[in-house]
Amino acid sequence: MSNKKLILNHYDDDSEPESLIARCFQVSSDVKYREVPTTGEEYLLSVMRERENCAAVTRCKQDYSKFAKNQDCFIVERPRAKVHDKIKPTIEWQNLQVADFSEIRMYIGRLVAKKSQWPRHVAKIELEQTNLIGWKHFFSQNEPTLTTLLGLKHTILDLGLESLTAMLNEVRPGNSIDHKTGQWIYSFLACTRQPLLSETICILRDLARKCAEIRSRLNPDSENAVQQAAPMNLFICLVARYFRQHDLAD
Repeated sequence: MSNKKLILNHYDDDSEPESLIARCFQVSSDVKYREVPTTGEEYLLSVMRERENCAAVTRCKQDYSKFAKNQDCFIVERPRAKVHDKIKPTIEWQNLQVADFSEIRMYIGRLVAKKSQWPRHVAKIELEQTNLIGWKHFFSQNEPTLTTLLGLKHTILDLGLESLTAMLNEVRPGNSIDHKTGQWIYSFLACTRQPLLSETICILRDLARKCAEIRSRLNPDSENAVQQAAPMNLFICLVARYFRQHDLAD
């Protein structure tokens, strides 16, 4: 057993309790308390008096239990739909998609960093409505090009991608994403800013899960099943492997 001892230094004044925390400032016993301090020591004394009247632990006195039934500590995500082996993408295919997407992202990143290299006639987009109806009108009247998307702010990009995900609810069972909607989704993913905000991550995960749901409703035995599943496979792959939501990967 060690012979070392722990010695606690205490104040010479017997009225002071022993403490492991050394005081930064000492207030002389000659200093008198005043409601309006005029010196530094008087101010320290008033702060010490105020602290003595505060509880060591503060508790909320209001009862919030009646709201508990509407609250949840965590975001509840829908279970990810399964994929049939016939339409499941290979690792090699996914790696190629991520490599191509990375090159596009690097090119766009260089353009964002240097506005002098932007393409001519970059559009200044102003949405009349930021609801789903307004976004549908925007998608129908514009093309998913760099001149359209480079002028959009981070929050607008998130809203657009969220609206595109909501539009996927209109895809009927057995059908795939239409070509133009797929182009818009890919373009928004390519322009999504990093590092990702928590709201952006939620939108990306919702997109991947919705794509998995649409894919699960395809007939894997049909002749064009692989072609139909391709856009969903692509978006799930990019969200999972490029944006690092690995638990959603195929």
